Amino acid sequence: MYTDRKPGKEFDDTKASAANDRFEEILKRVKAAGAEITLDDDFPLQVEFNREIVEIGERRVVEFNLNRTDFQITRDIKNFRTVGEGNKRHLEEISSPMIETKLKRKPETSDQWLGVDLEDLF
Repeated sequence: MYTDRKPGKEFDDTKASAANDRFEEILKRVKAAGAEITLDDDFPLQVEFNREIVEIGERRVVEFNLNRTDFQITRDIKNFRTVGEGNKRHLEEISSPMIETKLKRKPETSDQWLGVDLEDLF
């Protein structure tokens, strides 16, 4: 029997869903620890490509204060990547989104964000 369904589509959806679940689990743990959420917003993830601003995915930024330290968790979901070099450079849609999560902290007495390993938060 022939099917025109892509075999990896369900896997890609599951992978993206699992990454979202992990992000939400981090936020639950942060709230349970007594953190005050000060920002939780989604933005289009954009890059400059061939002198134009192009949307390649989505960014979610959550900022919170825990024990007098400000934290920022950023999750980028990229659906496109750049391929090639020079004049042959182009955007290519990817079947499985690239998901990147970063944590930064900033003491209340500082203006500088510093990268932190997610494992060090708990």
